[in-house]
Amino acid sequence: MLRVADARKFWSGLLFAAIGAIALVALPRPIGSLISMGPGYFPMLLGSGLILIGLLSVGLSMTATEGDGIEIISLKPTLFIIGGIVAMAVLIEPAGLAASLLAMVLGTCHARLRQHPLEIAIIYLVVLALSWVVFIHFMQLPLKLFW
Repeated sequence: MLRVADARKFWSGLLFAAIGAIALVALPRPIGSLISMGPGYFPMLLGSGLILIGLLSVGLSMTATEGDGIEIISLKPTLFIIGGIVAMAVLIEPAGLAASLLAMVLGTCHARLRQHPLEIAIIYLVVLALSWVVFIHFMQLPLKLFW
């Protein structure tokens, strides 16, 4: 019988492996080859990597000397992070890149906002500048910077 010494590593490994398996099974696009990569090549590599990481984590959970208990996840920070990402996805088209990134940074950095507002402002400006350079300047995506 297998003994799981570290439940956190075990369950996170199973989660990684499951997400990787879903990525591989739900791969409707042609993979192509290394020279001529198809649209399914990167998802195939990503799914395989997630399965590998998951199996490694499950293996390590069974060889751990002492396990840590699973803590209860605090729901408020999780909802703020997911809310910030969803707000960015909803706002990027009508409000532009700047406003959607502001919503994302404020949501994901909500816990540090009152104690370190200057740090959050710097994070926002760096993310905005990098996003503008990568997505609008280099990739020339048709994104508006402002509404």
